[in-house]
Amino acid sequence: MNDNKHILAKASGDEASAGAPSPEEKGSGTSEQRRRELADFLRTRREKLKPEQVGIQQGSRRRTPGLRREEVAELAGVGTTWYTWLEQARDIQPSTEVLRRLGQALLLNPAEVRHMFALAGKAAPVDADISNETITPSLERTLNVAISQPAVLLGSRFDVLAMNASADKLFFSIKDLPKEKYNWLYYIFCSPEMRTRLGSGWELNARRVLAEFRAALSESLDNPWVLEIVEMMKAESPEFNQWWREHDVRDNHVVKIEAYEPSKDQGPQVQFERTVLRPWEQPRYRILVFMPLA
Repeated sequence: MNDNKHILAKASGDEASAGAPSPEEKGSGTSEQRRRELADFLRTRREKLKPEQVGIQQGSRRRTPGLRREEVAELAGVGTTWYTWLEQARDIQPSTEVLRRLGQALLLNPAEVRHMFALAGKAAPVDADISNETITPSLERTLNVAISQPAVLLGSRFDVLAMNASADKLFFSIKDLPKEKYNWLYYIFCSPEMRTRLGSGWELNARRVLAEFRAALSESLDNPWVLEIVEMMKAESPEFNQWWREHDVRDNHVVKIEAYEPSKDQGPQVQFERTVLRPWEQPRYRILVFMPLA
């Protein structure tokens, strides 16, 4: 095993690395079924790994497929006995940090990491890279072919990634925003055109979008890419700065929105039903669909 992995195991510094669970890792309260599912999941991931995939040189003939329990324990910086208990579905509670290290040791993909955290009753860490967020060909087809009503694709922090032709006509002024402010929050709070079109309903809609934003990113609020948009919004919108401190959160529900049609001379008021879709291929994305109501 390479030196870096030895250092990781020796430098972990928690009780789990000494072979005993720490106080927070005892008595998880998770159901027996969940513990068994977690145990089976970890075992199957361990058995699928080849030693050379994690830098372990093949030595003597192995009686079991994949990695040994003690090898996973060392890679993750935990005690072998403790890890064995985890695979035996004992009533212990792995910490978020230990789960993160297990995910790295077992080379889990993002979906597997989320599954492992869910089985352990923990919120999965968020490692989104907004610099790589873009619309995939399948999402583009969904937006432009499958959805005929106005639809807007939002990224992890509500950046506007794409709109279909119907939304382009409805929210035409969003194109005038600078690239660094191409964001749904900024559009709602800072666009004079949106304030005018939403009329007396602007505050209700703005507060709702803010509460949905906070709920969506509650696990990422200390990430630089979230702090960046929050600080920008605080600086440019007094209302955002005030309401952000109220800590309102809410899920994405179907809501009715009244707005004036886009026009130089304020057109008639129309009502929309806004629905939020979550694409399976990019679970942190959102598609806002605005269906006109008669």
